[in-house]
Amino acid sequence: MKRFDLKKYEDCCSLLQSTPTKKHYDTIIQEDTAFYLGGECIGIYINVDKSVLNYVREAVKETKYVETYRTRLALATKSSVFGALPRIPLRNDFCRFSNKTTEEKQNFNKLFTFQKTLCDIYKKHLPELYEYDLAKARELVDDDYRLIDSPYTTANINVNHAIKYHKDSGNIKGSFSNVLILKENCSGGELVLPEYRIALEQSDGALCIFKGQEEIHGVMPIKPYKENFYRASIVYYTLAQLKHCYPYKEEVTRLNIKKRARAIKRSKNIDPRNNSKSV
Repeated sequence: MKRFDLKKYEDCCSLLQSTPTKKHYDTIIQEDTAFYLGGECIGIYINVDKSVLNYVREAVKETKYVETYRTRLALATKSSVFGALPRIPLRNDFCRFSNKTTEEKQNFNKLFTFQKTLCDIYKKHLPELYEYDLAKARELVDDDYRLIDSPYTTANINVNHAIKYHKDSGNIKGSFSNVLILKENCSGGELVLPEYRIALEQSDGALCIFKGQEEIHGVMPIKPYKENFYRASIVYYTLAQLKHCYPYKEEVTRLNIKKRARAIKRSKNIDPRNNSKSV
């Protein structure tokens, strides 16, 4: 694996929420590379053996997506979420697994089959960071939401997402970000880190693991050159809010108690049909 020593050229906070362009990088990383800053390895870029990606690619092509954005001038973007999700007050106020997890069990299994390969790569090249992520997931998240013993409880498939500059948020603090790329019949979609003036090519089968919570990054526009194109980014993570989840059976009990409390509260309201008064 090639070593690349990073140099921070400038503070790029002013670029946050702007669109990446070719003006923001001088070097494109295409080979397997380990990134070092101040003598510390802070990320890797690896071209994964495509023979181990067949199941993931099937899931990408078979899942039924939710279309998230479409205009006349931009590509349609689509997403599917598999795995554990935390409470969302007023909407889904209980910890659970996404609908896709139960509706598309085969695709869920295909996605999480790749987790072992991801963990093996992470552990081999960044062992201390991998152990930190794993220990935090074990410490903070109940085993009911950790279907296998890994740092990750959830996976997203995002299709044709060109993303403005940002820093990752919402995951367990200090955990590293990862993204696997599968693509056909399109170019573009490079991952740009403007402060270091580099871009990762993000070719088909590319995997990067890096400090996404600390480093500003964004994705270049995607350019199709044939029909039936796609650029899918598969991201594995554990949301920090899962630390508030009870074991699953207790979570269901909590939900039922809240439902009963709401029903009692509604029953005490005035019913306009019989003019009864609330207590």
